[in-house]
Amino acid sequence: MGVFEDFVDLIKQTETMQALLQGLEREPAKLLSAICREYEVTGKAVPDHHLNLAGYLSEAVLRALVSANLITKEREDRFSLYVYKPTEEGLKYYKSMLGEKKI
Repeated sequence: MGVFEDFVDLIKQTETMQALLQGLEREPAKLLSAICREYEVTGKAVPDHHLNLAGYLSEAVLRALVSANLITKEREDRFSLYVYKPTEEGLKYYKSMLGEKKI
């Protein structure tokens, strides 16, 4: 193992990086949950301004959810840039995670 790999391992062991990595795992579920909850109540796609999106990580999580076909991103609402709607697969994951009490 080289110096770079040693450096990466050292950084990964810090509390800050552990929290960041844990956030990377949990944030998509939290965002999918927020979108699905509002969608189930309203039956409408969720405007971007209804979501708690702060910083690059949130934008990356949205792109990941779209790429995984768990939500769709549309330009329909005149009061927001984008609206998001869960797919059938996204709703399935949401309901399963609710059942497992993971979200």
